[in-house]
Amino acid sequence: MKRLLFVCLATIFSGTALADSHAEPTLYGQYYAIVVSDPEAVVAAMTKYRNSPTGQKLTSTVALNANIANGRDQATHTVTVFYPSAAAMTADMATSMGSSDRAALTETLNNAATVEAENVFTQTHTRTNDESIVGPGSANMLFGLTVFDAERYSKELDKILNSDAAAAFPGNMSSGTVVAMGEVPGTHWVAFQAKDMGTLLSGVEAFMSSKDFAEYAEDASEFRRVEGRYISQNVLTQAPQ
Repeated sequence: MKRLLFVCLATIFSGTALADSHAEPTLYGQYYAIVVSDPEAVVAAMTKYRNSPTGQKLTSTVALNANIANGRDQATHTVTVFYPSAAAMTADMATSMGSSDRAALTETLNNAATVEAENVFTQTHTRTNDESIVGPGSANMLFGLTVFDAERYSKELDKILNSDAAAAFPGNMSSGTVVAMGEVPGTHWVAFQAKDMGTLLSGVEAFMSSKDFAEYAEDASEFRRVEGRYISQNVLTQAPQ
């Protein structure tokens, strides 16, 4: 079963809420949902690859997350690769494809995991309230959306990201668009990230109980539909060397 799931990018890149309803992508990413039979082998293989001659040349940041709640989806983990630009994505692909280091990684992953879904996405908005949140243990909640009035959605998104309720959230927020993911429904996503699961859950509850969010949600069904809500926790984050 396939689905939309992304990792909140604020674990890696900081910024502020963007007040631009036509914001250009600030990041590009690739996402893989996988069913893992040997988690330790996956972590070891990813670490070995990142420390290899090929891995040390890459400009991307990679996050491995364990799924906590993802409905009927069989995937146990996600691997998300973040690129600072479309050009960087092209360059990293050219560097890795065909290398013996990449071949060794692929061989291990084929034995330890099965790919359930994959997609490409962009990030267009980020609000960072806590730059110290990074790496293993941080928790993420993602909402997959189908937007049918992009201009209105962008206007309301800018407004809620710059609200008092967003400023009070004990963590970070990000959002973006879906570029391609086959037949899986969804055009946009919004993610929340906090230092741990308890902080994430209480923070999202407080945010969604706020007056600011109530105003946003009042007419939200007119410009977007929620396709799903997913929770995950970071296991491994690899930054460029």
